[in-house]
Amino acid sequence: MKFSTLFVTPLYLIPSLIAAAAIPDVAAHNETLAKRGGEVNYLANCQRIEAGQDSYTASYVAWYSNLDNTQSGNDRPESLSNEYRDWSANGDYIRWEGQQQDIYFRDSTVSLQTHIAGDAQSRGFQEYAGYAQRTSDGKKFTCYKDNYRQLFFWAPPVPDGTGRGISCQSIYYCV
Repeated sequence: MKFSTLFVTPLYLIPSLIAAAAIPDVAAHNETLAKRGGEVNYLANCQRIEAGQDSYTASYVAWYSNLDNTQSGNDRPESLSNEYRDWSANGDYIRWEGQQQDIYFRDSTVSLQTHIAGDAQSRGFQEYAGYAQRTSDGKKFTCYKDNYRQLFFWAPPVPDGTGRGISCQSIYYCV
């Protein structure tokens, strides 16, 4: 009796299939590629603009429940943090790098702590930059360098009730 080659081939592959199923997912927590979807916090530097008035700079964190809904350049965040300015630098953007920032979201009473590496500005697009942690539930987010792309423009009325529009660029994103 002769075994067919077609019959022997599937028996030959069984050990490989068993071994492949037994290998666990061993991806590191700071991997450079993030899965699609899921919530995201953007650490953003913004301009506050009002017709006929001087504009000024400020920093915010913009929260979205789904990363996939943030790619058009004009997707308003589902939650926007309070405005932050570095008064020691004449009211310029806050410094995200090298120091913890405690960011508060007035609409949800949630706080987010950011921990961006001191040298993160010198890193390449989508390289690991640090982490952020939501204080209410302890959830950690891995942060990556973004490319200063337009995140959104929000014309008045804006959440803080002023007549100034908000135009934001993404500096880091945390997933």
